[in-house]
Amino acid sequence: MKNIVPILSITGSDSTGGSGIQADVKTIFSLGGYAVTALTTITAQNSKHILSFENISADLVVSQVKAVLEEIRPKAVKIGLVRDYKTVKALSNEIIGLRHIVVDAGFFNSRGERLIGQEVINAFKEYIFHNTEILIIKIKDAEILTGGNIISVQDMQSAALKILEMGVGAVLLQGGHSAEGIVTDIFISNDEKKSPLFFTSPDTAGWNFHGVAGNLSSATATFLAKGETLKNAVVKAHEYIRSLIVYSVALDSANIIRHIHDHNVSSRHVEIYNKLMSLVAEYYMKAKDVNFYAEKLNITPRYLSQITQKIVDKSPKKLIGDYMMKEIEDTLLSTSLTVQEAAYKFGFSSQAAFCKFFKAQKGISPKEFRTLKKI
Repeated sequence: MKNIVPILSITGSDSTGGSGIQADVKTIFSLGGYAVTALTTITAQNSKHILSFENISADLVVSQVKAVLEEIRPKAVKIGLVRDYKTVKALSNEIIGLRHIVVDAGFFNSRGERLIGQEVINAFKEYIFHNTEILIIKIKDAEILTGGNIISVQDMQSAALKILEMGVGAVLLQGGHSAEGIVTDIFISNDEKKSPLFFTSPDTAGWNFHGVAGNLSSATATFLAKGETLKNAVVKAHEYIRSLIVYSVALDSANIIRHIHDHNVSSRHVEIYNKLMSLVAEYYMKAKDVNFYAEKLNITPRYLSQITQKIVDKSPKKLIGDYMMKEIEDTLLSTSLTVQEAAYKFGFSSQAAFCKFFKAQKGISPKEFRTLKKI
């Protein structure tokens, strides 16, 4: 047990495996952590809706936490779905003194179904928030918490600052729309209230996948447990989840599961594929060569190509190019960088090389693309 990095997840069970305890265990393990758990709620649900809930008693939830803490001191704690006032209050006594408490405030799920009542929300505010290092919360949930509509980026900043006043150390507010086709998250901490950090991504359906917020919170907890600063943990977690959303088979629907079966894709293939996309998210500005990624994965470029062709019917080179294009498009649409500045940001030797790459991918120049999208 000496070499493990334990992360405690306190949340509900999801019978689909897409969120909750099941997803947290997978995410924590994939990032090199060791998940210990306390189950709060059992749900019966499928891809369409939640059929029923059954809350675990407050005493049993606390007993689970106590049993873990008798032998293992978690280096981070993720608190997700807790649906009972008494449980929230009781947990507050157990987490005192634990480090890196990440709260994923999910008042609604991705399908718009209400998960917890106002009494429980009030309990989080009264008993949990003052021990919370970071609260990860969606726009819709933040509107309930702050009592106001959140439409613009300015609204997001104002809401985040209001939430900081409730006692949390930092806020990651998810799901704003600063421009057409762009989804924006904002990170603000008490230490840097005047320097918010923005995350912008193409507004693909993936950001609404079931379980994304839960996976993001458990990834943040894992990076904190591994010694990252809070800001770095959020950045790395966001990059990790973004790479999964853009390409991963792990968070997709039943159609992907059938695809895996039909193409004889093993769990090892999926693991390598997801590691590749995490590496691409980390290094795409510096490394565009397939050999670089194959070496990082300790496999041959040929084997890597076989895996990506099986899973998404694309070469590694195409995946790297596609990922970079999504980031370039995002930058061109959501910033005022010149084409030359964008070229240097993404590691191109010249503006001409950047424009040649862009035109080969999109069929138009960066300037034409920006003009068309803004019409």
